[in-house]
Amino acid sequence: MIDEGIYNYQQSEVLTDQEKMALKFSDLMDKTPNAINEEFYKGLAEHFSIPEIVELGAFIGFNIGFHRFFGTLQFYPMFSPEGELVDQEKSKKAYGDKPVSHKIFGNAQ
Repeated sequence: MIDEGIYNYQQSEVLTDQEKMALKFSDLMDKTPNAINEEFYKGLAEHFSIPEIVELGAFIGFNIGFHRFFGTLQFYPMFSPEGELVDQEKSKKAYGDKPVSHKIFGNAQ
């Protein structure tokens, strides 16, 4: 999935419709949570059970908050953009002055 790239997940020929919907859920939760409405949840329900939607939403919400919180602490991601486990010094070199891990998705402020 990573090799396919998540930036253009909507056009992926490798990802399943279920995986695309999960990525869309994550994208909306991060960028435009007010766009998640009853119609969107009906679409999610075509791919996931209610308990799966709750679990997925909680997981996404926790991770978005976790990354934003650690950004306020100037904590750098544990992994380099290439996926290598690195210490804070190497991570700082890789990510620069803004340690918000969301910046790799074009979302840093």
